[in-house]
Amino acid sequence: MDNASPQPRRIWRVVFVLSLALNVAVIGAVAGLVLSGRAHDGPPQRIAFEFGPLGRVLEPSDRRAITNSLRRGGAEPIGRAEMRSKVSALADALRSDPFDQALVSDLLGGFRSRSERVQEQAQTAFLSHLAEMSQGDRTALADKLEKRSRR
Repeated sequence: MDNASPQPRRIWRVVFVLSLALNVAVIGAVAGLVLSGRAHDGPPQRIAFEFGPLGRVLEPSDRRAITNSLRRGGAEPIGRAEMRSKVSALADALRSDPFDQALVSDLLGGFRSRSERVQEQAQTAFLSHLAEMSQGDRTALADKLEKRSRR
């Protein structure tokens, strides 16, 4: 009867070692995130661009290429701290008494003009990417576009 007891102990020892290793890995990942300073601000935001149905049929590699082109061209997503500051200013303006419609209009205009600027840069990068594609790739993209529109 004593022969059967060593096997369960070995299993529990393996489970304990695996659990300990997983805990150390999680603690290391959290510590790395905190020490790198990225934990506070979160991951970098994506640059959002939308080209309707044509944008939705792009391959992920095409989207990455366009995004990289945008970044090389100077378009950067707004930082989380800056966005928080702008949203906070808008919230303060909404709470103000008396309500300052001109201030809110200016703040909203800032959001709109930045969005328009990024969209213009995105369109330029998008058109450049399309021009660099082979005729076959553009034809395949057109086929995907038509196929998706029929659904």
